[in-house]
Amino acid sequence: MIRTGRRRNDPGRRRVLTAGLAALGGGISLMMPPRSCAAQAVALRRLAAERGLVYGTTISAAQINNDQVFVDLVLQQAGLVVAENDMKWQDMDRGEQGKDDYGPADTVAAFALENDLVLRGHNLLWYYRTPNWFFDLATRQDQERAVVEHIQRLAGRYRGMIHSWDVVNEPIEPKDGRPDGLRTAVFLETLGPEYLDLAYRVARETDPSARLVVNEYDVELDTPDQETRRTALLSLLERMQRSGTPVDAVGIQAHLSCSGSPPFSPSRLRRFLADLAGLGLTIQITELDVTDENAPADPVMRDHLVADTYSRFLDAALDEAAVKVVVTWGLSDRHSWIVRRETNESKWRSDGVLPRPLPFDADLKPKPACEAIANALVHAPSRAAR
Repeated sequence: MIRTGRRRNDPGRRRVLTAGLAALGGGISLMMPPRSCAAQAVALRRLAAERGLVYGTTISAAQINNDQVFVDLVLQQAGLVVAENDMKWQDMDRGEQGKDDYGPADTVAAFALENDLVLRGHNLLWYYRTPNWFFDLATRQDQERAVVEHIQRLAGRYRGMIHSWDVVNEPIEPKDGRPDGLRTAVFLETLGPEYLDLAYRVARETDPSARLVVNEYDVELDTPDQETRRTALLSLLERMQRSGTPVDAVGIQAHLSCSGSPPFSPSRLRRFLADLAGLGLTIQITELDVTDENAPADPVMRDHLVADTYSRFLDAALDEAAVKVVVTWGLSDRHSWIVRRETNESKWRSDGVLPRPLPFDADLKPKPACEAIANALVHAPSRAAR
């Protein structure tokens, strides 16, 4: 049973929320009136909902249990939460097959349930966070069984609670040299490209109500490498549709930089999103943030550059009606993978100055980035919620 230190779970409430999740935004309590970001009370969730969108952010069990002021800000601002790391296979792994620790993931799921928040699942398979023991499995059959059982356990545990699952995270890597553009990492090496069909079919069977997402990075900017990745992703989605592999949405990670290099082309992004929508898929902006690794140290200048990057990206992305979800990869600089230097050293500052990539600063005060996101939501075309 999932529990937190808040009020106890209630089967009746669970049924109500599960029914509400059938339509994106269902079950969300929009409590805060829209105000200026400068007043630190703008409810981004409210502004998004008024345009048929859902705005959300990451959260972790550690934050829920230890940072109540931050949690209050999340409840004020977000209509959706996603576990930043707590549902990743390697993070749950306790060194033995089938012995995952669901405690932190349960805390995040219960937090969403008890506060009427939409819950995204991230992720079922990711080459980068696969348990060490998986690599020692002797046969294809052993690996296939492990993949199936993991998806059944994780997706089955939260069946009916999850709005959408990133079933396979980052399956594309054109630099690996395959004609199909697939990443030659752990699952493909033994199971072949069929692992994608396997994962999505098992996910659909395990939780039929969850939207199934292909989540990918580096498809936003105007470079030859990213154009190649966009082409490979579109080809993968078309192959999945032709073969009957169940896929409902595309996740665009959008880890951006305010440096202006590589360049950003609004028209190119709009064309790509239109191509995705033309396949009948919805689109989710799943991991949006803006790093300032090459920006001046002055916080006012950095904040201006970061906010401008948010504005230009969201103004283009939200023109596409198939975009239904916007998730920033964190809400406050207090809890950011970039500030923690968790990975991706190329995005770290080299001068010792703390990065400022998110809408609120480390003291939970709104920044120009918050105003930029709010303005983009206000001016976004209305769309049918989904």
